[in-house]
Order: sequence, then C-alpha cells, then structure tokens
Amino acid sequence: MTTSWEGQLEQAATPAEVIAIARDYLALLAPEEIALLPVDARPRRVRDADDLAEIHERLVEAYQRTRASGAELALLQRLASFFARATARLSDLAAGASGSRTAARDGV
Repeated sequence: MTTSWEGQLEQAATPAEVIAIARDYLALLAPEEIALLPVDARPRRVRDADDLAEIHERLVEAYQRTRASGAELALLQRLASFFARATARLSDLAAGASGSRTAARDGV
C-alpha cells in the first residue's frame, strides 16, 4: 500500500524530510507538465525551507492571476496545494520544536 503525498508530509518528522518529499514530488513531474506552468511559477531546485516557501508563493501568485483552464489549471492547483501542505508541515514542525525547547527550558 502506498502512502499519498499528503500522508508522507504528515508523517515527516523533520524539516529535512519535508524537503526530501518535495524534491521527490517534483522529480516525478514530466518536462511536458512543467512546460504547462507559467514561466515564473515553474519550480526550481528545493534546497531548504526558504526555497519551498518561495515556490509556494510563486505558485499562489500564478494561480491568482491565471486565466488557464483544463490541464494547465489542474496542474497549477495540484502543485499549489502540495506546496501549501508542505509549508504548513514545516510550520507545524517548527512550532513543535519551539514548544519542545520551551518545555525543556521550563523544566516540563
């Protein structure tokens, strides 16, 4: 049984795992699919959380101004949704790490 991309993101325990999942997700996109995206929304290399956030921001901006339909719109929606989930997972992990540090500092 395979786990969905969303499931993989939810199971990621570290930011590095989220980044690796995002890389794997992008690696599966065919060049023809990437060509469907507006040039400024085409994902670039994902090295860290900042890259992931930048890709998400560019996808959202492209989605807001697009007049695309069909496969182009579906791809843009799918990518924007994935990167929204990935950035949300990074935020969750950061909040958890912050909470753990606070608890340790406070002796909890």
